[in-house]
Amino acid sequence: MTDQGYSPPPGLLEKTASVAAQQNAMERGCKFLPHGCRLFPVEQGWESKSIANDENVSVVSTLLQLEEVMKNAGSKLVFIPLDALMTDADIEKICQRNATVRTFFKETKKT
Repeated sequence: MTDQGYSPPPGLLEKTASVAAQQNAMERGCKFLPHGCRLFPVEQGWESKSIANDENVSVVSTLLQLEEVMKNAGSKLVFIPLDALMTDADIEKICQRNATVRTFFKETKKT
């Protein structure tokens, strides 16, 4: 049997890249937030792009968007881009107020 003519299902490579990026971020450690939320830093580059492009990840740039995502039971993974208008303290306050478990990936400058 040969692999000629095989092409992976649509989106499989992108999903695999996102999962790998999430695992890499999680291996580096996190900041624990209220109600079981965790905040993982992700450096700019392929990892942050892969997570942001994942259809199962909500991308938020403002506190209002974050508040909406926290109220949506289907949004378990949240990506916060580098240019987002919020600090870690802002994220923590919203977690405290909403009492729902979320996993956050926050983009950081490449070092």
